[in-house]
Amino acid sequence: MIAAMDLKRELVLALADLGGFGLPEAADAAAPTGENARAAIGGLDDLVFARADLWWVLLLAPLAAFAFVWAARRRRQGLRSLGNPKLVERLVASVHPGNRLIAAIAATAALVCLGFGLMRVQYGGTAKIIPAAGLDIIVAVDYSKSMLARDVYPSRSERLEAELRRFLDRADARGDRVGVVVFAGAARGLPLTRDMRLLKLYLEKADPLTENPGGTAIGKALRLAINYMVDARRGDARASGAEVQGEAPPAEADQVIIVLTDGEDTSSKPVEMAEEAARLGIRIFTVGIGSKSGEPIQRFNDKGEPDGYQTDDDGNYLMTRVDEELLKQLAESTQGHYVHVSPDRFGLDDVEAWMTDLSRAQREDTVEIHRDEGFLFLVVPALGLLVISLALGDRRRVRA
Repeated sequence: MIAAMDLKRELVLALADLGGFGLPEAADAAAPTGENARAAIGGLDDLVFARADLWWVLLLAPLAAFAFVWAARRRRQGLRSLGNPKLVERLVASVHPGNRLIAAIAATAALVCLGFGLMRVQYGGTAKIIPAAGLDIIVAVDYSKSMLARDVYPSRSERLEAELRRFLDRADARGDRVGVVVFAGAARGLPLTRDMRLLKLYLEKADPLTENPGGTAIGKALRLAINYMVDARRGDARASGAEVQGEAPPAEADQVIIVLTDGEDTSSKPVEMAEEAARLGIRIFTVGIGSKSGEPIQRFNDKGEPDGYQTDDDGNYLMTRVDEELLKQLAESTQGHYVHVSPDRFGLDDVEAWMTDLSRAQREDTVEIHRDEGFLFLVVPALGLLVISLALGDRRRVRA
C-alpha cells in the first residue's frame, strides 16, 4: 500500500513538471511531515483562461465594428441624398470624422478587453500538493445572538472566527477535508471540501444578527453535519468505482463533528442525532463556551450594539447557560470528548490533541493550482477606452 502511494506521488510530481509548473520543493512534499509544497508556476507567458466557456463574448467586438461601419455608410448615403454636394459639405463642415473613427476604435477595443477580462485571464501562481492522509471534519458553530456578547474583545463571534481560521490553516496542512455548519434556530452550511479559502469566506460572511430564527438548534446542526458526512462517503465510493445503494458505505477515514456552542437545546432532539452518528461511526467532540451557572441574555439593536437584556412577560431576565450534561452525553455516546472553555480562550488545542490518534484516509495526492488573476489588467484599460469613446465629441471646436 505504501509503495503504491509513493508511486502515485511520483506520478503527480512528474505530471506537474510536464505541465511547466516547476516544483523544486517536491522532495519536501513527499516527506511524511505532511507539509505543503509550493512553487512558482511560470511567468506572464503561461496564460490560461478560467472561464474559457465565455469565449462567445468576444463576438461582440466584430459585431460592434460592423455596426460602426454600417452606420458610417448609412450616414454617407443620407448626405448624398440631401442634394447639392457643396451645400451639404458646408453644413457638415463642423463634423470631426477623425474623432468618430477614434471613438469607434476605442469602443471596439474596450469590448475586446472586457471579453478577455470576463474569461478571467490567469498567470503564474503556485502549485500546492495536497497530502494523502486526512480526516473528515465538520465544524458546527453556534451563531445565535448570544455570541455577540462582548465579554471578550471584540466579541465572542469574532474571537471564535479568528480561532477557526487558524484551525482551518492547520487542517489544510494536515490534508483534512473540512465542512462548516452555522446554526442558531436553523442550520445551514458547506459540505466537506479542501478549499479552506471558501470556508473562511463563508465564516466571514456569517453574522449572528442575520441568523433567523433565533435559538440554539444543536439537533438540526448535527442532522445537517451527518448528511454531509454520508454524502462524502458516497462520493468517495463512487470515485473508487463501487456501486452505492441503500445504507451509507464505510468511511475511508475517521469522521468527526466538532460542536461549539454557548447555549442549551430544548427542541431539536440532539440526542437522537448523536445516536445516528454513533451508528455510522461518527465521533462528536463538543466544546462549551461561556457560563455554566447562567447569565442574562443580552439584547442587541440593528447595529449589533448592546441594548440591555432580554426579559419575559413578567419582566424577569432571561438566562442562558451551557448545558454541560447534554454536551457530555453527545460526546460520550459517540466515543468523543467534551471540553469547556471560558470566553477568553476559545482555543481548539484540546480537540486537535484528541484527534491525533484517529485513523486517516490514504487517498491519492492531488495538485491544486492557485493562479494570479489578471483580469484587472484588462478591465481597467477597457474602462479607460470607454471613457475616451464617450468623451470625444463629434464636432470640431469653433474658434471665436
